[in-house]
Amino acid sequence: MLEIAIALILFLLVGFVLGLHVAVVLGTAALVVGLIFIGPIWDFFGHVSWASHSSLTIIVVPLYIMMGEILLRSGMTDDLYETFSKMLSRLPGGLMHTNIFASGVFAAVSGSSVATTSTIGSVAMPAMRKHGYSEKISLGSIASGGTLGVLIPPSIIMIVYGLVAEVSIGQLYIAAIVPGLIMLAAFLGVVAVFSFAAPGRVRHAGGKASLKGLVTGILKILPIVGLIGVVLGSIYTGVATSVEAAAYGVTGAFLIACCKRRASLRMLSETFVSTAVTSCMVILIVVAAFLLQFVLSFVGIPAAISAWVTALGLSQLQLIILLCVVFILLGTVMDGLAIVVATLPIFLPVLVAANVDLVWFGIIVVILVELALITPPVGMNLFVLQGVRQRLAGDGPVGPITDVVLGVLPFLMAMLAVLALIIAFPDIALSLVGSHIK
Repeated sequence: MLEIAIALILFLLVGFVLGLHVAVVLGTAALVVGLIFIGPIWDFFGHVSWASHSSLTIIVVPLYIMMGEILLRSGMTDDLYETFSKMLSRLPGGLMHTNIFASGVFAAVSGSSVATTSTIGSVAMPAMRKHGYSEKISLGSIASGGTLGVLIPPSIIMIVYGLVAEVSIGQLYIAAIVPGLIMLAAFLGVVAVFSFAAPGRVRHAGGKASLKGLVTGILKILPIVGLIGVVLGSIYTGVATSVEAAAYGVTGAFLIACCKRRASLRMLSETFVSTAVTSCMVILIVVAAFLLQFVLSFVGIPAAISAWVTALGLSQLQLIILLCVVFILLGTVMDGLAIVVATLPIFLPVLVAANVDLVWFGIIVVILVELALITPPVGMNLFVLQGVRQRLAGDGPVGPITDVVLGVLPFLMAMLAVLALIIAFPDIALSLVGSHIK
């Protein structure tokens, strides 16, 4: 069985490296293994596919995506960036602090790292270039801040992990609050250290903001802060499930768009199309992951791997460290979502046998996915931000992508430090998780 597992992993790696769609690679692997070791499996595939996407829980995928799409088109991004730049204008490296804060707040409503990086990058890069900031560290702050879209709820990766691992999405969201804030603080710390170490390479964003300007800016972003409070607060207090909270979020986002006079038939049409495209992509990947999970369990590969790992006599901590190393290595050649859906069916039985808390491990996985987003050579955020640079430059010269890579290195070190902290002290993630959360 271990030989089959190794061959399967190699097949998945080759498929991902060739750039094939994640769902195609997973589905093909499930089909080939199923036909070889089980026989005709069409009926099983039909039942598994239906069961995996007919659950009420999966509705959170399109709902949270729609909430982010509506807010993206409501103009809240510009308001966020403008307000934070005024609040932090007197700090050394003020605009880089603004990148992190704005990314954190936008991440809390978009749930997408790519959307956060692209949106904040489009607003931040012209401003930072205008004020003479070091381009490398500026790019690093934007790309790294964008990864908060994975960790700060609501997160699409968390939803996928919860569905595949059969863990409460509400509990994952609550568990991510403190680690998300710590990661945010770690990024701000990197900016602060750089600002003091190389003061000549950062600038103040401008003069002291007036009290009236600050109040006006805060009033502009109050709706989005309130919406975040409603979504997460309703889950934490037990007033709503994660599905109901997502519905509150969509309703609130639409009301904000209406109040800002951004709601229109064209805006709604663009929102629905974009939501449908993204949701179908995510759900197709989830279905393919469930198919692979079913086939592997039927054949007995996870049980064989679990027995092999158990025979190694690893402690729980050693097992977690080993899996972290595997995830980090895979992150250099695979997309984060692909890592989650491809490896969870194999590793879950091992984790269960070792009595690992799957909510805690879910936060660890999400941080590892964050790392994968800015880890060369295939870190998604690196390419997204380079694409934004090219779009903003037009026909002008554009620096190499190595500028982005060098810029994220200090933030990568900070992420590894936070990861070690979460592993060493699980209560950081689990302290807020209560049994009453649905």
